[in-house]
Amino acid sequence: MKKKKILLTILTVILLVAIIWCINIPYQEVNVTDSLKSIQKSGTCLAVHELYKDEDWDTMIVIKPYDSRTASDEKIDMGYAGDRDAILDNTLYDSICTLLFLKGNKLVAFSSIYRNVIDFSKLGKTTYKSTESIRIVNKTAIDCQ
Repeated sequence: MKKKKILLTILTVILLVAIIWCINIPYQEVNVTDSLKSIQKSGTCLAVHELYKDEDWDTMIVIKPYDSRTASDEKIDMGYAGDRDAILDNTLYDSICTLLFLKGNKLVAFSSIYRNVIDFSKLGKTTYKSTESIRIVNKTAIDCQ
């Protein structure tokens, strides 16, 4: 009887630690759709840092549909494996571009953007420093010249 009680206590502690670990996952998908809609109205060049201001980051990577090579880049420290899986899943859909916000090579946040909201697939490159600029015209993100 005493062994069962000890075993039950140990299993309870392990379960609680697992639940707390899952709740405290530092990387999460963020919603930037509202800021995109307000930015789109301006039609001028803007620093990509304007897309996501909640945390400090220095590089944005644009993952276009079917670009699983960029999404699975092992140089990017995504921490929680579930984020890499979600980002890879997004590459299977023609209707989604994913923006990764990095500090160094560490994932800070990511956002899945439906192409009917803003189409990031027309951008000329995949990696942008936070100080670089893009323009959003007619629901399409393009490079500023």
